[in-house]
Amino acid sequence: MNDIQGYQNGPIESGARRAKEMSPRAYNLAMSALIFLGFCAMGAGAYFTGTMSFARMMMSGAALPLVFGSFILTIVGIVMMSAAASKQSVGLSLAGYAIFASTFGLTASFGLANYDLPTINTAFIATAAITFVFGALGVTFPKFFQRVYGIGFGILLATILVEIVLMFMGVSQTITDLIVIVVFAGFIGYDTYVATTVPSTLPNAVLMASNLFVDIINVFLRILNILGRRD
Repeated sequence: MNDIQGYQNGPIESGARRAKEMSPRAYNLAMSALIFLGFCAMGAGAYFTGTMSFARMMMSGAALPLVFGSFILTIVGIVMMSAAASKQSVGLSLAGYAIFASTFGLTASFGLANYDLPTINTAFIATAAITFVFGALGVTFPKFFQRVYGIGFGILLATILVEIVLMFMGVSQTITDLIVIVVFAGFIGYDTYVATTVPSTLPNAVLMASNLFVDIINVFLRILNILGRRD
């Protein structure tokens, strides 16, 4: 999931044929609603993965095709949203987000299976607080987040490599979880700032919402990992 972020931050061509611009309030409301729908898709995925039908499907050897297919469709959704932002196509952007949110939400929901509801609620509240704080910081100190964005990507890639090594060694990865939380919190700040710099059209709101959704979900899942180790 971490790798998806790199696909989503392509340039938005503000000079292309535009969809109708929205008011700032409607633009922010649209982004918030789309992120909420992403969480709804994740919740639906968590419900589906907890059913006996899903368990039987996994036992039949469908796990790998499902994960691979979800990943491919997630990329397809991202490409559609990026193209829609360039062309300012409302229909294409919404279709891309529907594909992205349903497949990425399903994949992310796999991470919820091992946690009880109180732990999930605690992680959600902590994630909401981080999102609010770093979103506000991103708007207040945009130059700082612009400078550290590239550094954050480098740290993220290095951390993923370390995690792979630690995973094979069977070593606890709490420290790497904390690093990833900090990096994606920085991405929240940066993407919140970027969302204020593009024309307030629905296709742009869709793309910005998908960026933030990836950031938020990564923070959420890493907090869950940390809380789960304490139980």
